[in-house]
Amino acid sequence: MKKFTLTLLCIATLGLASCKKDTIINQTTPNRTIIFDRTSSSWIPNPGAGFYVDLLANEFDLVNLKDEGVLVYIATDGTNATGYFQIPNSVSKYDYEIYQGKIRIYYDGTIRPSSTTRIKVVLIAAKNIS
Repeated sequence: MKKFTLTLLCIATLGLASCKKDTIINQTTPNRTIIFDRTSSSWIPNPGAGFYVDLLANEFDLVNLKDEGVLVYIATDGTNATGYFQIPNSVSKYDYEIYQGKIRIYYDGTIRPSSTTRIKVVLIAAKNIS
């Protein structure tokens, strides 16, 4: 009986010692999307060539600039937004730069866009692990 009790005690000790609690940390900040509509008159002539427009938002902060991701899209059909293309790409004449507090969109055309342009900015939450 002593051997049986000792054997059960050893098995229970090994079983409890092998249990491990895993802590799962969920992402608390979801990705965010901001939509901007810019009229034709919003585009400012760029001294070099083309035009630019600034998108102002407090969400473009230092954490977003240094650690997170930013994707920028232009609607293919104005404010209907049934399709988007990501900028920059080899076909479009758009490009952009990101600063704290704003994104500057460049349009490398000879005349400013003639209709309202819908611009979608997606801020991708990320954690810097370097």
